[in-house]
Amino acid sequence: MTEHIIRQQGAALQKGAATEDRQEKKTAQAAASAKYREDGVPQQELERFARFLLPKIQAFYQSEEGQRLFEEWKNNRDMGGEND
Repeated sequence: MTEHIIRQQGAALQKGAATEDRQEKKTAQAAASAKYREDGVPQQELERFARFLLPKIQAFYQSEEGQRLFEEWKNNRDMGGEND
């Protein structure tokens, strides 16, 4: 009977170790997936915002107004930034 108890305890220890390994793996994966930047913003959220914003920026600069404002900015920059 003692041998049986020892086997049960050994199995329980192995199961506990496997559970701890899985928990450590999940924690490491969560930390890697969050990838917080120095400013505290998760990298994933920053990338999601960039994917949202990029088409709007592109559309603006393809519009007549956007092109006009970009040309004005380039001219002001070339002239020494009088209107900065």
